[in-house]
Formats: sequence, structure tokens, C-alpha cells
Amino acid sequence: MLFPSCLYLWALAILAGTICAYNLKDDYTRNGYADFFDDFNFWTDGDPTNGTVDYVDQQSAWNNGLIGNGGNIYLGVDHANVASGRGRKSVRLTSKATYNPGTLVVADITHMPETCGTWPAFWTTSATANWPQEGEIDIVEQVNNAKHNEISIHVSEKQGKCYIDPNIDQTAERDRFTECSEETNLGCDVNDRRENSFGSGFNNNNGGVYAMEWTAWAVKVWFFPRDSIPTGDHGPLGSWPEPSGWGSPTSVFRSSEGDGCDLDKHFKNQKIVINTTFCSWASAAWESSGCKASTGWEKCEDYVWWNWSAFGNAFWTFNSLKVFT
Repeated sequence: MLFPSCLYLWALAILAGTICAYNLKDDYTRNGYADFFDDFNFWTDGDPTNGTVDYVDQQSAWNNGLIGNGGNIYLGVDHANVASGRGRKSVRLTSKATYNPGTLVVADITHMPETCGTWPAFWTTSATANWPQEGEIDIVEQVNNAKHNEISIHVSEKQGKCYIDPNIDQTAERDRFTECSEETNLGCDVNDRRENSFGSGFNNNNGGVYAMEWTAWAVKVWFFPRDSIPTGDHGPLGSWPEPSGWGSPTSVFRSSEGDGCDLDKHFKNQKIVINTTFCSWASAAWESSGCKASTGWEKCEDYVWWNWSAFGNAFWTFNSLKVFT
């Protein structure tokens, strides 16, 4: 059912410069968090990014204290044992539901991993195609003790090249890569220079809200620190969120006639993923991030394997996770 003002808003879209507010489709944190984990699949195969990690199933995660739903959603890692087998125990959750253009994902996050050796991410990827076909959207992602969130997309060259528009209205800065379908599959990224957008700065501020809007012509991400979240029914935590009233996005990736980039061809059938892996990218940045010096360990992999007590702070907590269409 259309929200009551939708027909009016659509009729005045050009004059008013707005669009219809979104309606709730999936509330993953409904019913007092009791159903959250039943709405996700637990990945138990090897890590596609070759991390020093052992992703476990739901029962093992419960048994080892890696997940919890008392008062909020908790997703942690093993911080009580030396690693074994494939690596340190962790979880990688993928939503059972899939989404297509016209989707708004809103996450109220109070804590994220902030530890040397970790690579946490909150993102979406295709449920049906081989990566990077049908795209990947990285909403929250960084490694080690980083202070600034990195937002990125990955697309396949089969549907044409895409580039970051240097003149786009966004608050984040273009980072290392501006071509979204590079042969190395690094994607294109922007860096949120606010030190409360990731890691310890984020956690010390009691987190905030990340929102990702995906339409046929653009992918936009907003980050609102805890003390700057728009209020009301049309704010990101409202009943009918309306991004057009939230100000400039943190990041914008959009279709462009100039380079033939059609995002509607690049992104389909997305599922939500939340995970924490170890090393891999964090290993590549081990020295440059200062972790080699601060930990005294030569290699990320050895640090992760033996230092269980270092990972007590490597966890996510969510107040809410909702999807609107």
C-alpha cells in the first residue's frame, strides 16, 4: 500500500524536489531481537578473502558466545582460545532475503570491531551471480585500527566501466581507486574523514546510523554520528524514512552517460552481509597501519593465532537493522 502522501508527492515531484517516503519491508530486529539470527544464513565455507578465520555455524556460534540477542544484537569473535584449524572463530551472516533497486537499508550500530588484525564489514553482494557480477556495495569496511570508514562499490566490466564522478555532491573524499571495475577487483572507494565514522572513534561516540539507498541510477550512503541523527518520521530511524531530506550523502556512486555506466545493469539480487575476518587486507596493511609496531608482532597471522585476549573488543552490536522499499 502506498504511504498516504505518495500520490501527491509523485504528482509534485518536479516542483517540490522530493519523492515518496519509503515503507518498511523487513525489520531484522523485530520481536525483541528474538528472530534476528533465523533471518540469516551462517557461512561455514572457507573465507573467500583468504583470511585467518574459521566461520562457524549458528549452533557453534551460540555455544562459543560469538552471538547474542540480549538487549541488542551481538556478533563477536573467539577471544578465549588459541586459534586452530582454519583460524580464529568468527561469524559471517548473509540475509536469506534478497533485494533489488528501490531499497533503503538502515542500520543503527553502537559498536564495531576496532582491533589490529581484524577486517570487519557490513555490505551487500549478489545472491545469484559470481562475484563481482551483479555488484557489491561496501557500506562499512576497514582494517586494523583505522579511524575513517571506507565506502566502495565493485562492478563487473561485462556490463561496462564505471568511474567516481569528481564533481558529485558528497561529503567523503575520493580515495585510492576511482575506476569501479578494475582488473584487480579493488573497486572504487571514498574515505569518510570524520574520525567517528569507524573504529574506536565510532565506538567512543556510541556509534551512529548508516543508511544505504540503492536506486536504478545511484547508490548513496549516509553516516550520522549518534548526536547528529535526523529525527522525526522521515528521519533514518523514522517510520517512513525519506533520504531527500537528509542533506548531502557521505558517498554517491551514480550512473553516467559520459562513460556509459548504467548502475541498473550492474546491481541486482543483493543480500546483506555482516562479517569479521582476520588478516588478508589487514595483513597487507599490518605495517603501514602501525599494528606491527604497536603489537610487537612481525606478522598479522601469528598475532591473530596466538593472542586470543586481544580480540575482546572485536565485536558488532546493532540496535536495529531495517530494510525499506
